[in-house]
Amino acid sequence: MAATGDPTSAPPQPTIVDGEFVPTHDVPFSEALDAMIAEVRAGNAPNLGRFCGYCYTPLDQGLDSCPTCTTTVDAVPARDKISRALAHVYTAKRKREGRYVHSAAWAGILFGAAVSVGLIIVLPDWTKVFAVIFLIVGSYYIASYLGNVAIQDYAYRRGLQQFSVAWQEFLELRARGAAEDD
Repeated sequence: MAATGDPTSAPPQPTIVDGEFVPTHDVPFSEALDAMIAEVRAGNAPNLGRFCGYCYTPLDQGLDSCPTCTTTVDAVPARDKISRALAHVYTAKRKREGRYVHSAAWAGILFGAAVSVGLIIVLPDWTKVFAVIFLIVGSYYIASYLGNVAIQDYAYRRGLQQFSVAWQEFLELRARGAAEDD
């Protein structure tokens, strides 16, 4: 559901220019905020600082305009902590990406195991040791390739789409005053 309240309108799509995501006011995903939320959730950083009033991107002390969504501090006052509801939006994006990457890696392991079983069946006597070596080494490299190279871009884009939908829901919660922590 979009922030306009119209359930038939689709959420805005992430902007991709030359293969790279470009944050916009409609989809203001911030790499800096994503990293900070991960640190806060891990207990390595406090949930305090100076954040954009619209998208919560961390703002340096001298900045009066957000580098992610271009909202000025005059238009929407800066905040001093990250909303818990917004942290859930970022966490959901990471989980979506992780599901794709982990699924691809497990598919690589299963494919490597299937090839190894096939090699065990067709290879004669002592050469079956190559099937075991392939099971260990080949499965690792296939899983690494599928999980870290082949699916990475697709997983990132699907995560951004997840973020776009969840961001619109967060805006609706915030408009009702339900997204702010006490």
